[in-house]
Amino acid sequence: MQNLQEALRTEHIDRRTFTKVAAAAAGAMGLAGTVGVASAAPAPGGKVLLPRNQADINTFIVGSGQDISNLDPHTGHDYSIAWAQKACYDSLLRYSGVPTEPVLHLATEFAGNTDATEFSITLTDAAKFHDGSAVTAEAVQYNFNRMLRKNLGVAYMFSAFMDENSVSVVDPTHLKIALNKPFAPFEAVVPWLFIANPAVIEANAGDDEGETYLLDHEAGSGPYTIGKWELGSGYEFNKWADYWWQPEGVTMVDTLVWSVIREASSRRIAMEAGEAHYVDFLTAEDYEGLKDGGFAVNTEAGIGPFAIKLNNSTGPTADVNVRAAILQSFDYEAALQVVSGYGEIMQGPLATNMKPWHDDSLVTLKYDIEGAKASLAKSAYPDGFELEYVYVADFTLEEQWGLILLQGCSEIGIDVKMTPLVWPDMVARAADAATSPGAIAIYAGTDYLDPDNFLYASYHSSQAGTWSAASQYNNPDVDALLDEGRSTVDQERRIEIYNEVQQKLVADSVEIWVYVEIPLVALANGLEGNVLIQTMGGDAREFGWAPAS
Repeated sequence: MQNLQEALRTEHIDRRTFTKVAAAAAGAMGLAGTVGVASAAPAPGGKVLLPRNQADINTFIVGSGQDISNLDPHTGHDYSIAWAQKACYDSLLRYSGVPTEPVLHLATEFAGNTDATEFSITLTDAAKFHDGSAVTAEAVQYNFNRMLRKNLGVAYMFSAFMDENSVSVVDPTHLKIALNKPFAPFEAVVPWLFIANPAVIEANAGDDEGETYLLDHEAGSGPYTIGKWELGSGYEFNKWADYWWQPEGVTMVDTLVWSVIREASSRRIAMEAGEAHYVDFLTAEDYEGLKDGGFAVNTEAGIGPFAIKLNNSTGPTADVNVRAAILQSFDYEAALQVVSGYGEIMQGPLATNMKPWHDDSLVTLKYDIEGAKASLAKSAYPDGFELEYVYVADFTLEEQWGLILLQGCSEIGIDVKMTPLVWPDMVARAADAATSPGAIAIYAGTDYLDPDNFLYASYHSSQAGTWSAASQYNNPDVDALLDEGRSTVDQERRIEIYNEVQQKLVADSVEIWVYVEIPLVALANGLEGNVLIQTMGGDAREFGWAPAS
């Protein structure tokens, strides 16, 4: 199990920066990308307003409720960090478009064998780091190995089937990857290995192999470099004039600004004042206000679920009958009304629109107090108990869902204690089953578009101790199926496997699968033709925007 220091580093923050960002830690770790954008009537003048009257500068400003705490491509990983990493770094493959899929980027060829164990990669000879040196096969090998050694951030996607002997260099533009065991979604996770300049890392290695330096410096080959880095306030990324890749039909913005705006109402005001061009984590009221004001808004449900995870390992919630009672006592319709209906009630651990992986035979979860009482009566706690519900401090939605949990549980004799914490403290609590609360609010991040992303990370026993597996679930049968699912290439067999996993998880009442959100985000008028990819974190390379006149 991780200790507190390790837990904080895994979530991209250490003791040196903890006190600076703890009070501002954001709650939603993964915002499923916008997959459909609609707009109402054009805003007055029909132009995108630029801040500070910068008519000669093509600027894209994100107004976000979440800070950027760590830029290191091998230790930092969450929604806001991903935006910044994609601005400064390139990867072998990158996610693009909707439907979102991995496409060639640094790699001009990426070929795997039939059992997903060996891959041959050809690199472009055009890519240059920001110091002018070439992005070579040796640099790619170095980055794979540093990521695996750190075993933080994105490493969880690679470490189960790779080690430091997996990547071999053929010549400066060719390399081979030999996995220790088959991994069917390998191409789906490769976009998360961002390539940093080994020379810059070594020159600033210090005593932590460059972790301190890369926290707030970049060493990439990407489209932007850092112009400003003010923790808890804002970040500016300036276009790299000699960027090697020029996407057809896309004029990337000159400046990408990430402005930390804590309150949703303030983000709406910033959009209306022309001080932001994309805002996230809106309330329904602010979302509807921007829509009525002529701004482009998202209209489609994402694929990342919100769940209240129950501790399956210790305490009363280790009893499957207790968990069943809690699931039945939760009012799902009321929970959906908290977001004014902008979402979809789930049938289990996968979003219903995650095709072809969702098991359509599952029944939508229902509020059933009499059933809840009967389930609790069969448990070892028929007279009830105290249940701690932990959620992100000052995150109103999670507080309101906690109140719904409290109300339903009170009707069957369970007393819910609500505990608001900053996100790093929640991560630390989840690191050990003994300290993990009975119930904890968690948004699932969408790293890669495969059921393995959600099911292995949350329900394989090897992942217990991470925030995504805060339920501390341990079922050897499910482990075996999840292992088979990630090692099986045949699509039809994988669908069968993941259907069976979903059925077992629902039968075990592992946690409260509350809903899949329609991400309440908005774009400035004039940007409605753009979309955000479905994986976690937007990519400025996806935006086409001609300079304002």
